[in-house]
Amino acid sequence: MSTDKRIRLDWLFYILMALGLIGLLIWSTMSEIARNPSREAVADLGPNGLVTVSLQTDPYPARPTGTVELSFMLMNSRRVTIEPDSFSFEYGREGNNQPVGSGTIQSMSDGSGVLMAGAQFPSVGTWWLRVNLAKDGYQDEVQFTIEVRPAQ
Repeated sequence: MSTDKRIRLDWLFYILMALGLIGLLIWSTMSEIARNPSREAVADLGPNGLVTVSLQTDPYPARPTGTVELSFMLMNSRRVTIEPDSFSFEYGREGNNQPVGSGTIQSMSDGSGVLMAGAQFPSVGTWWLRVNLAKDGYQDEVQFTIEVRPAQ
């Protein structure tokens, strides 16, 4: 009888350890997701539908030294890239609505639909980047959060 009880306690220990590892994995994944803000936003451009605006920075994460390359791609709900009639952006420090810089984009000549621009973030911290875009007389605005980390 004591052997049966010992086996049950061993299995209970193994099950609790497995649940603990699963919980640790979920917790670490959720904290990583919370630290990395979304790089996609959705704009409503009327008859063009909902357009997903994707942002990539080079380097990632952004650094306060030099120019950070910004790459944008706009896709409709059918996953077709679209070219906006106008596209501009401005950026500033989180907690302050005044822009520090602004710019316009250039389309890549390879026909990929990628829109390129550059920005300079003078200090480490959390920054907002607001994009204004228009297509066929409809316009919208989306905003991204960019973490600028120290150069290493």
